[in-house]
Amino acid sequence: MPGIELPPGIEALAPQRAKLLSIAQAAQGDPDIVGMVIKGSFALGIADEFSDLDLSLVITDGNFDEVFARRPQLVSAPGDVVATFTGEHVGLPRLRIVLYDDLVHVDFSYVRLGEFPNKPEDLPCRVIWERGGLLSNRLAAATHPSPHIDAAWLEARMWTWVWYTHTKILRGELYEALNGLQLLRTWVLFPLLAVTRGQRPGGSRRAEQLVGELQEDFEATVAAPDRPATMKALEKCVELYLQLADPILEQQGVEKAERARRPVLDALHAGLDYEP
Repeated sequence: MPGIELPPGIEALAPQRAKLLSIAQAAQGDPDIVGMVIKGSFALGIADEFSDLDLSLVITDGNFDEVFARRPQLVSAPGDVVATFTGEHVGLPRLRIVLYDDLVHVDFSYVRLGEFPNKPEDLPCRVIWERGGLLSNRLAAATHPSPHIDAAWLEARMWTWVWYTHTKILRGELYEALNGLQLLRTWVLFPLLAVTRGQRPGGSRRAEQLVGELQEDFEATVAAPDRPATMKALEKCVELYLQLADPILEQQGVEKAERARRPVLDALHAGLDYEP
């Protein structure tokens, strides 16, 4: 059997260590699985007692469907499953999300060898075990893209999202407005902040470690459910967007969407006094 290489720091996390060993040993018993990698916080060396195991099983190309059909056996190998479902909600239907009775959370994804590594999010990762160096060789040959964000994609959407949130505040749909503010943080502001800091965007995950001197500004985007508070939070979101996005738009040679910016910013300036 190939050797199993546990990630640093897992020795102090007994439940996760036991699950990882059990899954690795069970996967090694399937000759069509050529290796397993771990991603996320364990790959980065920042895992703690609340961290999940984000695993990818790499499968021989010709036998992928057969192995994929056998996934319930692998999922059940390390213990009692109390909840499991697939990852369509995050656009990953091959992903199997599993919660065990000791509350260890494991994400199982299945990848064809010919597709590995196929996305920037597959990096960084650590090889747990492999047959014949198949995974290490591919990882060594893979490019490591610099942190990037599609500023044109954001600029094309930002001002409609801002106006949508503004209208919900004016109408008094405050919980929907709060959802809008969260969307702006998760999909726009935190990714922009991450790239500004030279990090890969990860939504709201560990954003506390990135905000730095902007902590008070980001705190101001979190509102109580009343109209003045949500209005001020929206204004702060737009202020942060202009601060973070405009330099990136310039770097990427993307024109500002002035035809959308102008009317939305004019309405925002009127705030709660806006009238159609």
